[in-house]
Amino acid sequence: MKEVIKTTNPHGHKEYLEIIYLEEGAGIHQIDFNRFSVSPHSLYLVMPGQIHSWALTEIPKGYVVMIQKDFLLDHPLYDTLFQAFPLSFPNIFQLAETEGIFADIFRNIEKEYVHGETNYEAVIQTYLLLLFNLLKRQIKSEQANPNPALLKNFFAMLDAEFRANHETGFYADRLNTTSKTLNTTCKKHLGKTTGAVINEKLTAESKKLLLYSPKNLTEIAFELGFSDSSHFNKFFRRQTGVLPGVYRKGIS
Repeated sequence: MKEVIKTTNPHGHKEYLEIIYLEEGAGIHQIDFNRFSVSPHSLYLVMPGQIHSWALTEIPKGYVVMIQKDFLLDHPLYDTLFQAFPLSFPNIFQLAETEGIFADIFRNIEKEYVHGETNYEAVIQTYLLLLFNLLKRQIKSEQANPNPALLKNFFAMLDAEFRANHETGFYADRLNTTSKTLNTTCKKHLGKTTGAVINEKLTAESKKLLLYSPKNLTEIAFELGFSDSSHFNKFFRRQTGVLPGVYRKGIS
């Protein structure tokens, strides 16, 4: 991490994951529509497609690791980390109680990268596997039963089609299954209906556009597949409790 106090404009990356581990620092780190206080021994995950920005008030010290998708092709972590929706990990971890373990992992990754000895990439991949298994422990996630292929395919299709298609039936048809089967699978593995997953995706994208896009509410409504701003207003209020204009003003 560059040891400078900085404020950055919102930006994102589609093709790589960013891991930031800070041993020192203070300020604000915004990821999508969430604002996180920067504190020592905090770890941030900025997933592909997410937008983030910094407003630091103290000099940060730590590490930034940027992982391109190609680096983890055919690796056990690939599907977990590069699944666009839903995200497999939260954006922030507070690691004060285990900071020594995580700091050593980042120091070892840096050492391997700088020295570039035989099989250094495989060694880095091993450290990353250890890192994310320890993060799973932080969130009490064993992932003993990974999501079935039907859900993985649904998530990929949803990421590509959610703006134009909001109905469960569309995804069931495209996946060569029934709405009932897709709904049952979502309930079993996610604890929510297919419709709720679709609405969650729409709501998350709505918040991102309201926060970062210069488009007005009508333009955002059309971009997200609503016939007019009135329908968008009703949907957003039903999901969040406030109108999109109120959300945009308040979050800004």
